[in-house]
Amino acid sequence: MRLTRSLSGAVLAFAFASGALPAAARGLDFEDLRKIVTVQTPSIAPDGTRIVYVRSAIDWKNDRRDTELVLIDIRDGGSRVLTRDRIAVSDPRWAPDNSAIAYLAEPERDKPPQLYVLPMNGGDSHKLTDAPSGVSGYGWRADGKALVYIAPNEAPNKKAIEKHLDSVVITDENYLTQKATEPSHLWTIDVTGDRNTRLTDGTWSVMPGTQPSWSKDGTKIYYDRMPDAVFAHMVSQSTYVHDIAAKTDTRLTPGVNADPVLSRDGTMIAVGVPRHASIYLTNDMSVRSALDGRELFNGNAVDRSVHAYQWLPRDLGLLYEASDGVRSGTWIVHRDGKARRLQLGNVDMTQASVANDGGIAFIGQRPDHYAEIYYLAPAEPTPKAMTDENKWVESFDLGKAEAFTWKTDMGVDATGVLTYPVGYVAGKKYPLVLDIHGGPVSTSTWNLSGIEGGSLDQLLAARGFFIFRPNYRGSDDEGDAYLQAIVGHMASGPGRDNLASVDALRKTGMIDDSRIFVSGWSGGGLQTSWLIGHATFWRAAVSGAAVNDQYQQAVLSDINEPFNQAFFNDTLPFTKDGRAAYDAESPITYVDRMHTPLLILSDTRDQRVPVTQAFELYQALKQRNVPVRFTAFPRAGHFPTDPVGQEQVLRAWTGWIEQWNK
Repeated sequence: MRLTRSLSGAVLAFAFASGALPAAARGLDFEDLRKIVTVQTPSIAPDGTRIVYVRSAIDWKNDRRDTELVLIDIRDGGSRVLTRDRIAVSDPRWAPDNSAIAYLAEPERDKPPQLYVLPMNGGDSHKLTDAPSGVSGYGWRADGKALVYIAPNEAPNKKAIEKHLDSVVITDENYLTQKATEPSHLWTIDVTGDRNTRLTDGTWSVMPGTQPSWSKDGTKIYYDRMPDAVFAHMVSQSTYVHDIAAKTDTRLTPGVNADPVLSRDGTMIAVGVPRHASIYLTNDMSVRSALDGRELFNGNAVDRSVHAYQWLPRDLGLLYEASDGVRSGTWIVHRDGKARRLQLGNVDMTQASVANDGGIAFIGQRPDHYAEIYYLAPAEPTPKAMTDENKWVESFDLGKAEAFTWKTDMGVDATGVLTYPVGYVAGKKYPLVLDIHGGPVSTSTWNLSGIEGGSLDQLLAARGFFIFRPNYRGSDDEGDAYLQAIVGHMASGPGRDNLASVDALRKTGMIDDSRIFVSGWSGGGLQTSWLIGHATFWRAAVSGAAVNDQYQQAVLSDINEPFNQAFFNDTLPFTKDGRAAYDAESPITYVDRMHTPLLILSDTRDQRVPVTQAFELYQALKQRNVPVRFTAFPRAGHFPTDPVGQEQVLRAWTGWIEQWNK
């Protein structure tokens, strides 16, 4: 599933008094968070000697993140920057023969990204492509002499649009659509920049942002295909094979599947397959024959919705990444279907890259340190940190994060992350903030990562709060049955779980019952809005980008009908019974029960959860004289992506809670 789950946070529209932190407690504040260095997409050289990764740091003055490629020598730990002058660098990948690194970057700021290649024998990068609408994904040929890339078509009516003849025929696009989305297709180009050749065409589309795989002999390309370019239709994607000589495209296997990863010998291909027909629910890993598509083995023994997978040396199995409790787990799935969980101490492995000798480069996440690049040597049990980009955080006191388990009304245990106040004193009662994850198919982990665990929770911990991030039913950390339990009860089922978690926390004796807050973004915003309509003990609440009206969500969002069908048993809200089912799971239905002071947050051009739902709840509460404030951010997307915008969200969120905590 490729729905973005990222959250992030700055200048308040209302007065905010941060208050001085206690002298003995040096918790994180807003300005400290600007120092976080993000490490992304490590790629280990096939010969296992070097790692390249993307380093990203905040340029606060210009409200942006600056990126560069950094190369690490595994033997001595030395590192050097490869691309100081490149803009928006992303997705580095080694040539199969170790001779070069390909990556995407913008040739000029805010221009579409293009494909670059950096030779490792000296010299600067050279730009291979000049695709008018940019490049979104690519893959190396096995001999390292050519690449396949994905580029969207130019609008066929480009000249008409320039003359303002720009009407759009709407199908399943979102309510903000102003121009038709064009399909993406496959192209090939030599590593020298010669022979730039289009391979495919049609109204169907290659899935943007994916990685096509070239067959071992260079005659075929395996890729992820959608029926057209409409984002909502990604639910119908499947793996296809393009025969270069025959110029034909053949579906590898019937049914929905995604993210094909070809084995090292080219005979097998791993794909993600939805267990219940929808990619929005549990996704399993299935390994198919690259020749005829029949299944050879799968990763079902793990019983966790798969996030990523990579082939091991000699194709003996795959690394399988998925959530597990409050951890990001990694398993080895062998060719007999048996699975073994890797035990890496307090380090969680994500974004793994595997060398030919079995060495693994990955993003290592911990509960006490921001993410760094790690290396796990072949046959070694303990990974080694290869970077220390965020050493500065060691001089601060952090809120300790640990797992907390409670019982749901289904009779099963659920687990979430409890972060303690900085300077916690046993026997003292503290205020509690629920920080509920979105998705809803996602998981809160105890790692110091993301806007929630790495920023919001630590800001609140520094200000004397307990923070609890519950993994309610529908989370992907406890197996398929737990995830599937959300279907038909999208708001009410998780809502009962979250209320039960508060009851369990109260019984610990650590919580001040008069100061309990609830908050969340996206699916967490939905939960927040629902919870203030079903309990009256909340001191105040923050509802960000919330699905307040399931009917609006079904018709206006960029994920519209397929998403809603997945969570409502294939029911749509266009009949009397269907509308009743959607209303029952819509927070706005319970507005007469809402009395909690509420801060509503939303981007004005949110294609995922339309801002109209924020306006609807705001007006309903305002007209009922409930204390409510609505702060909107004039940005596109489901959450601000710029550093200043992200900090605005964090300041508003924490400021509202502090205001009502007095």
